[in-house]
Amino acid sequence: MMKVYRSGIVPLDVQLAGGVPGGTVLLILEEPGAGGEVFSYHFAVEGANNGENVLYIATDDSEKDIKKFLNLYFEKFREFTILSFKGKQETDAKGYLRKTMYDVLTGIKTILKNEKFDRVIINNITFFFSKYSHEDVISLIEFLSNIAKENESAFLLLMTKGMLEEPQETAVKHFCDGVIELNLREFENEVQRRLKFIKFKGIVVPRLVMRYELTDRGVKMESAMRVI
Repeated sequence: MMKVYRSGIVPLDVQLAGGVPGGTVLLILEEPGAGGEVFSYHFAVEGANNGENVLYIATDDSEKDIKKFLNLYFEKFREFTILSFKGKQETDAKGYLRKTMYDVLTGIKTILKNEKFDRVIINNITFFFSKYSHEDVISLIEFLSNIAKENESAFLLLMTKGMLEEPQETAVKHFCDGVIELNLREFENEVQRRLKFIKFKGIVVPRLVMRYELTDRGVKMESAMRVI
């Protein structure tokens, strides 16, 4: 029976027939301010609370900041591995990474070859395009896909919409198994946040737009759906 990884956001899991299928690399493509990182926190905490082995890789925030954000949204949660490439690493996340920290891509591949994780989150994949060639980043995504399928694990990648050239963005979407877009829309005097499914291998893609809000308890998503 195929593993399914709940996101921790019930209305979203309902649309995904229970959650993210094992062996999946899921891309969250977000507009700035859409709150993709909060979705990633839900995904990590849900796995940790289920006793799964979770790795959270942060490129834009320090380990200290990630922990602060987690404590903001969640009252209680189990600890999980946080690896940040920004600021001082507060814990020795993975000792064997020390020799490869100068090369982030090599470091990530090293850690995934040495330990099996149920869930891996990378926030934000856009970072790699500023440090490596397009071919190197696509090769990383293909590597992640192979690891996910081999271990029947789930990978969640965040990417900021509009920061890359269109062919680069299209290529990332192509090589990921699932793509969810988070968008902002101004309506009268408020900003509305909306989620839509672009593609999802192994699941009939919902033809829906789901509204959600960011609250002090994380993502609050309405159950009522709108058909595109």
